[in-house]
Amino acid sequence: MPLAIRFLAALAFLVLGLAPAAAAETRFALVVGNSAYATAGRLPNAGNDARLVAAAFEAMGFEVAALYDLDEAAMGKALDDLAKKAGTLDVAAVYFAGHGIQKDGRNFLIPVDASLRSPTAVERETIALDSLMEALEQVPISLVFLDACRNNPFAEALMEDTSAGGRTANVKRGLAVVRTKGDMLVTFATLPNSVASDGAEGNSPFARALARHIKTPDTEVSVLMKRVTRDVMDETRGEQRPQQLSQMQTEFYFKKTSAAPTVDTEAKTLLAVYPGKVKTGEEISVLADVPHSCSPSFLNLTPSSKATPIPTQFFKTVDLGNGQYRYEISPGSRYGLVVQDQDERGQNRIGFFCEPAGLAEREDKIELLRALSDKLAAGELAGTLSAPRFGDVAYRFADFVIE
Repeated sequence: MPLAIRFLAALAFLVLGLAPAAAAETRFALVVGNSAYATAGRLPNAGNDARLVAAAFEAMGFEVAALYDLDEAAMGKALDDLAKKAGTLDVAAVYFAGHGIQKDGRNFLIPVDASLRSPTAVERETIALDSLMEALEQVPISLVFLDACRNNPFAEALMEDTSAGGRTANVKRGLAVVRTKGDMLVTFATLPNSVASDGAEGNSPFARALARHIKTPDTEVSVLMKRVTRDVMDETRGEQRPQQLSQMQTEFYFKKTSAAPTVDTEAKTLLAVYPGKVKTGEEISVLADVPHSCSPSFLNLTPSSKATPIPTQFFKTVDLGNGQYRYEISPGSRYGLVVQDQDERGQNRIGFFCEPAGLAEREDKIELLRALSDKLAAGELAGTLSAPRFGDVAYRFADFVIE
């Protein structure tokens, strides 16, 4: 097969559950957008992102405090106000767009007046994420969204300074993993220790996806955040992947209606293929979440439309306990996909379709693959195929480039 099977880079998702909304639920959101940094230049989209997300929270019944370009004193006051209000809330949400930094494994949100001329200034001139999380521990349900891992001149300068002085850098790019307590969800716009995109169209990819999916009714937040992750990875061609950290046990819905939910197999699937570009010797990672009703048939499709099956036994399979299975090739497994010299260069696609029961005849498979090829050629990477003998067949594919 065109991609040899061995170890892959991992994509680890946490399955989240958040508490259901009560009819008279008291909801509050603190939304901060820091763009006008005094010593680090302007971060163009952070303010726009905060406005977009604030409007989405308001539409979902949150009282919103939307604050922009906060200096250290103003950020401290916003945190104090949240702590005082926390005991009266059923649900609290915090969204921060701006610069963040990690030092010694701890995360700090950076006000617009910070200069951070040395690592010792980090604790003095910033707001510790620990303090924010501590304030939220009083709230039954709390959600934290950190779009704060963008290209960061503060981190770059401090890392360069410590390196030039022959010292070990205790400041790193991006944010560090956190440990949540109680019913708290913390979402990073990208993986810990990684950098997120500020975006080229007025908003960051994460803010656009979050604001869009928050408004989806009757969608439990674990499913909602999978869709956010999928959209961000699609837009950034696998270069940015949000991550959620939580120990929550129950369910939370931004919006519940009285309508009975319908079963949509395609909407319940998730596919992540990363990185977006690879060379000979590099690995492709694949993760798919599918409902129990779907028996996925995985394929790799080359630019010349050559299809190569990837047997499901090459995937680690886990029952997520929420009506879904996860198929994953990741570190620690026996297999992976590594690009070989003979692999076709250009835009390849990996994905799956939910194989219908009774699909045994070669002619039926050929018919289904032809219908799939037509859909993909039209740029429809996810949806359903119409198969006369089998009804609608859900499928989902993602692009990657072999250079």
